[in-house]
Amino acid sequence: MAAHEMIYPERYEGMYSEQEVELNKRLYEECIKESPDFALIEELLKMGADPMGPTAASGWGLMEHIYGEMLIDLKEINSVHLPRLTELFLKYGMDVEKPRVPFDEDNSRPPMWDFAFLMNENTIYALEMLLDHGLSAAAAAEMWSHEVFDLINIGCGDLVNNESWNYECICFIKMLMLCASYEHVIENDEDLQGFIGCSYNDYDLRKFRKWDEFYCEFDTSHCPGRPEFYRSVVRIFEKASGKEVWKFGVCLNEGEF
Repeated sequence: MAAHEMIYPERYEGMYSEQEVELNKRLYEECIKESPDFALIEELLKMGADPMGPTAASGWGLMEHIYGEMLIDLKEINSVHLPRLTELFLKYGMDVEKPRVPFDEDNSRPPMWDFAFLMNENTIYALEMLLDHGLSAAAAAEMWSHEVFDLINIGCGDLVNNESWNYECICFIKMLMLCASYEHVIENDEDLQGFIGCSYNDYDLRKFRKWDEFYCEFDTSHCPGRPEFYRSVVRIFEKASGKEVWKFGVCLNEGEF
């Protein structure tokens, strides 16, 4: 196996012209406003602004991607503009998996990794758009595996005692099952199959495409302590019938719950 090679920005200097970088700066600045001008954003996209491009022509700023950086800024306003911005970016050809300056696990993280910081319904809408445009299983895994790590390993996921974490966990389950509802994702991600218990559930995963028609509850009776997300049992119900349709344990084998 080849050794990992760290990517440095000097290799990509000159890949974006000063004019392109200026357009990108204007795009980024408009996107993170509390009330962005969507007509201006569309005009900038028509002029060649690249939502997967940088706002600097050199240095470490060259390794950043507007879409990913924008996600963090939009968290402050509950990602309210993310669905519309994502729709516009996709309309003008954005591919979140193929930036001109490539991703690097040390210095240039993919934007799907940043999705884990924004567990809310606006983010779910944006994720659905990306999946409809062919987001790969590997890219979807960047999001859900990062969120699982945070909920389990850094003290997040306090379901019982923290209302905001309870909401985040619910949104995460909806995003997780939304990803699983796309055949090209679930068929190419054995980790996702195992995590959500595909081997012992038989409900049609495609129905989770309508993620707002379901709700979930967490059984924390198996949890050793905080965070309660770890070793909780997730139970998913149809809103219309109240019927439980899916059940899996977080880091629990089927026989343990």
